[in-house]
Amino acid sequence: MKRDGIKEYVRAAVDIKPGEGKLVGLMFSYNFILLITLYLLKPVRDSLFLVEQGPQQLPFVFIFTAIAAIPISMGYSRFSNKLALGWVINGITLFLTANLVLIWWLLSIDSPLLYYIFYIWVSIYSILITSQFWLLANALFNPIQAKRIFTLLSLAAITGSIAGGEITGFLIDTIGISPPDLLLIGAALLFGTVFLIPIIRSEANGSSEAEEVGREGRESGESGFGKFLFRDIIQSRHLILIIGIIGISVIATTMIDYQFKTVASSIYTTDNSLTTFMGRFYGRVSIIALLLQLFLSSKFISRKGVGGAVTLLPSILLLGSAGLFIWPGLLAAVLVRGADQSLKHSLDRTGRELLFVPVELNLKKRTKVFIDLFVDNGAQGLAGALLLLLTFQMNLSVKYLSLIVMGLLICWIILAVWVHRSYVNEFRESLEKQVNDPGHKSGELEGRWSPEEMMQRLQSQNESTVMMALKRLETQYEIENIPLKNLERLLGHPNPKVRRRSLRLFRTREIDGYIQEIARLLEDPDVEVRLEAARYIYHFYDSEKYEVDWQEILKDGLNHQDIKIRTATLGLIAKDGGEHERALITTEFLEEALSYKGESSEEFKVEVARALGVAYDRSRRHILRILLEDDSPEVVKRAILSAGRAGDRIFIHVLLDYLDSNKYKKTAQQGLAMYGRRIFGTLFDYLTDDEVELEKRVQIPSILYYNASQVALDVLQLGLDDSVVPVRHQIIKALNKIRQDIKSPVFNTEKLRKCVYQEARRYALLEQSHFVLKVPDQYPELAKVMEEEIAKSFENIFRLLGLIYNANDIYNGYKGIRSGKETLISESIEFLDNLIDWEEKKYLMPLFESLLSKQDNYGQFEQEIQTLEQATHFLSQLRHPVLQELTENAVNNMK
Repeated sequence: MKRDGIKEYVRAAVDIKPGEGKLVGLMFSYNFILLITLYLLKPVRDSLFLVEQGPQQLPFVFIFTAIAAIPISMGYSRFSNKLALGWVINGITLFLTANLVLIWWLLSIDSPLLYYIFYIWVSIYSILITSQFWLLANALFNPIQAKRIFTLLSLAAITGSIAGGEITGFLIDTIGISPPDLLLIGAALLFGTVFLIPIIRSEANGSSEAEEVGREGRESGESGFGKFLFRDIIQSRHLILIIGIIGISVIATTMIDYQFKTVASSIYTTDNSLTTFMGRFYGRVSIIALLLQLFLSSKFISRKGVGGAVTLLPSILLLGSAGLFIWPGLLAAVLVRGADQSLKHSLDRTGRELLFVPVELNLKKRTKVFIDLFVDNGAQGLAGALLLLLTFQMNLSVKYLSLIVMGLLICWIILAVWVHRSYVNEFRESLEKQVNDPGHKSGELEGRWSPEEMMQRLQSQNESTVMMALKRLETQYEIENIPLKNLERLLGHPNPKVRRRSLRLFRTREIDGYIQEIARLLEDPDVEVRLEAARYIYHFYDSEKYEVDWQEILKDGLNHQDIKIRTATLGLIAKDGGEHERALITTEFLEEALSYKGESSEEFKVEVARALGVAYDRSRRHILRILLEDDSPEVVKRAILSAGRAGDRIFIHVLLDYLDSNKYKKTAQQGLAMYGRRIFGTLFDYLTDDEVELEKRVQIPSILYYNASQVALDVLQLGLDDSVVPVRHQIIKALNKIRQDIKSPVFNTEKLRKCVYQEARRYALLEQSHFVLKVPDQYPELAKVMEEEIAKSFENIFRLLGLIYNANDIYNGYKGIRSGKETLISESIEFLDNLIDWEEKKYLMPLFESLLSKQDNYGQFEQEIQTLEQATHFLSQLRHPVLQELTENAVNNMK
């Protein structure tokens, strides 16, 4: 296999994207070396302490470790706050190297105190080096990279522990090196990592977020410890839960460790035999961890997510502890401790580090190492105190300690469930803040204007400003705060929209006493102003005060010589009149109105059409039919709405014919919607009939939306199966709108999941076809339609997901992915990955992640279309009439 081929194979196997390889390789090497040093030291620590002091002293050393962690964590926090992360890591590394050399020298002094110091030091060393490494990894990789790469970095830890354990056994058994001399080898390896950090920083282009965070921490002026640190932790529910899960897991695994070491030391009684056993145990366990990491970890996290990763270990340990209680002995102890160690540095470690991913990086730098160091050792100290109580005071054996451990493991599982919910919520809150910017609200709608500001706006020369002021007066101000003199002046405003809005305000806010002033507007040039004036007068007219019956006034109005008065009266009856008033509209009057040819005849016919909507019977069909064919668009639009309101089925197909008219389609939709459920069957037939013009079919879903109901939802869902692509787009839009308008909508989830898959495949194949055809230059129209379809198909994926899952979450995820910001895209994808079930995300995640990596990755749909013939065949079978026609033309021209 060629070198490039090998690279591609390895990259695919470990899921490394182009451009990530070198940085990942450096981080892998760094973690590998760190774990070798740790597993050179651990067997030495365990064997020296157990042989020289005995397992009975372990509880005390756990407590002393917790006490020692307090000043160390304080010192680390203050030190790290003054320097950038790279300098902190190297500084701590040099300090630890010098410590190793010093301890090696001191071990030549046979003092029991040194064994305690060495045990405590290795415990802190273990947490410090791994915590620093993962903090650096968190700084270098975004959430999506972390999901892929952290598994590989955990693999580095496992292989390092295997190498460390095997090297320990080899050096002691074969070479004959004494256990204390392993400290010098560990110091040399640790010192070598100092030279890796600058290379890693350089590969990250010298501008990693870790460096920026270091500067932010120094500029903030916060101490990094004390009240600021604890305030940061207490204010974050997610960090508190992480602390809880770390604490209880340490207590549980410390007790398991005590059980294991107690049983092992009772069987292996010499220094060398116990060291060899421990070294080989850790090495063999690490091999199991390696296999799990290679064949399980990545797939498990992809499928079960972070929640599954942090729940698996306590679940397995719970079963193992039950076994240790039933069958106490070395085999059971090895199996339980082996399960702990094999998963702790693989799947569980990856999951636990991923929990920190949604935490803001500056906060992470201030708190992560402190949490790992202080909480881990503090919990270990508490475990030591519990062990003293349980073993020395209560004389519990290894067997009965398992019952306590089982209780702790149940609590661990509960916390794991909670912390996963918190993990998802951290992304949810972050996305909501970033994609729903409250700053986009119009300043005109914020706050309350003073009386002076309102006066200025009402007197403005800008008509939109005046309209905004009138709108706010109508909806937000009490009647006593409305400036009536200014409002009265607006009745004479040159813009009819302002006059009409002012009249509406007088009517809707019940402002009486202006009949005479408003009566003058009954002869206004604008028909809508005349109608609004008539409505006000009708609303406030007092028959006793004016000694004339309102019915008589309406009769006079309908027969008035002035066509404007007749029009306004007819419109008033149509809008506000009751049964008695509508009885004044006779068929003879309506027929006479049709024949009128004078001034304002169009406005008069509009009101005739409006009146037919409320005063219709079958004897007047011919009048409505004539109006539906009138030359005036305004008359036809009003007639369409009246036909719908009248509900006469004879006009259904007339209105359906208007659906392919740009001029009338919106009005026709509204008119047909007025028929209600009675015509759902007819609409479904039109929706799924390929013989019906496409322009008509794409309007049908909106009609069903106007009748938002479960029945409309059911009809639309049925239409998903038999509709062409442009109609499916409209169906999916209508489904989303109806979902918002009705309570407890019921969806056919199985069908929707199938539709998500179909839409994802269509999106992937459209992308591949677009690339293969390379049409933008030669066939710009085809390219434009394909690009539009790609965008619609991608959007439809999220619209359909919003019908299955929480719509707000899905919509925020969509906006984040479409934001164009790399960090936000990554957070959005990780958020969606935790919302969507495996059946969807197994084929959706590669599509989403390809937007982040800028690499073509279609997952299940990879390379389905590679040739021109495959692309044209797909497009010709797509059931998209416009795209089919354009593709056919392009193919003919290519021949």
